[in-house]
Amino acid sequence: MTTLIRSDAPRRSAMAAIAIAGLVIGSLWFSALVIFIALQVLSGNYPNDADSYTALFLGMVFVCAAVAIDIYRKEFMPDELIHKIRRPKLVPPRVFR
Repeated sequence: MTTLIRSDAPRRSAMAAIAIAGLVIGSLWFSALVIFIALQVLSGNYPNDADSYTALFLGMVFVCAAVAIDIYRKEFMPDELIHKIRRPKLVPPRVFR
């Protein structure tokens, strides 16, 4: 039976929280830019490369979200496999004939 070692709580980095907050604000900013361009396209007054800007800003939303999730996973989610202790393997002795 495996047992878990209850150790100290994992470290919580303040800089990681600030970075995640900045990335969330950045993704909200790029989302607002996408909505602004979409409203311009719907009104009929838009530049010729509106689809390029929309693709760029949506790409930045997904990049910011991916980096924020990666930082969250590395800094705030505990790694449970490190805390496990494996039980010793018991092998009964064999008699040679």
